[in-house]
Amino acid sequence: MAEAVAEGAWWLHGTRGCNVFLVRTGDALVLIDTGFASSLEGIVRDVATVAPGEAVTHVLLTHAHPDHAGAAEALRQHYGARLVAGAGDCEVVSGRAVLREAVGRSHRMRRLLEWWRGTPRAHVVIEEPLEGERRVAGLLAVPTPGHTPGSYCYVLEHAGLAFVGDLVISHRDGLARPLKWANDDDARYLETLATFAARAPEAGCAGHGPPVTSGFRAQLLGLSRLPRRNPWSPRGAVARLRRLRSFGGAISRKRDTSPEAPD
Repeated sequence: MAEAVAEGAWWLHGTRGCNVFLVRTGDALVLIDTGFASSLEGIVRDVATVAPGEAVTHVLLTHAHPDHAGAAEALRQHYGARLVAGAGDCEVVSGRAVLREAVGRSHRMRRLLEWWRGTPRAHVVIEEPLEGERRVAGLLAVPTPGHTPGSYCYVLEHAGLAFVGDLVISHRDGLARPLKWANDDDARYLETLATFAARAPEAGCAGHGPPVTSGFRAQLLGLSRLPRRNPWSPRGAVARLRRLRSFGGAISRKRDTSPEAPD
C-alpha cells in the first residue's frame, strides 16, 4: 500500500525507475512522475487503494527521461489524465507537443541504441507544456533547468513539501547532486540548484531515494555551495562508483515494500 509522506501526498509502491508520488489538491488527483513503462500496473493498483473509484486528473513530469516518464502515455490513456511537462523537454510533432526522445547527454546514447535495435519510443503527448513559474493542478511549478532543459520542481505549499525529480538524489547519508555528465548543462544546473535552494521548503521528495522530512532546504543550500570534485581524484572516483552502484540497483528494483535507502 502507498505510504503517506504528508497530508494529501503518498509515495507509491510497485513502481520501477523513479519514485512516483500521488497528491490530492482540492478536486485534482495528481501523479508526479511515472517510472518506467512497467510501473503502470503498480500505479493503477495504488491509486485505487488511496482513492477508490477516482481517476487521476493530471500527471506532472519533472523531466522527460524514461525512468520518470515511461508510463506517462499509458496513464494518459488509462485515466484520461492531462499530461504536463516543461516546454524545454518537448517538441512539436504533427501539431502536437510531445516529449523529446533524447534529452541530456546520458540519454542521447540510449536513444541511439534504441534506434539501432529498432525499438523507437512511442510519442508522449503533452497537453500542457510549461514555461516559467506558474500554478498547475494546485501545485506551484518552478522551472529548474540544467539536468534537462525543461526540468521542473513542484511544490505542495500547504504541506511545505517539494517534489524535485533529479535536482538531487537522496542517499542514506544525505542528498547528492547528479553527476556532471548526467546533466544536459551542468553550469546551468548548478545555478538552478542554488536558486531553488534559497526558497526550498523544509521537506522534499527526490526522484530517487527516500523522502527527506526535515532539513531539506539546509541540505540543498549546502550542496549548492560545494564545488564539483576533481574527476581524477581517487577519493572522488570511489565515491562516484559507490553511488552509481547504489543508484543502478535502486533504479532497476521494483518498489514493493519500503526499500533500504541507497548508500
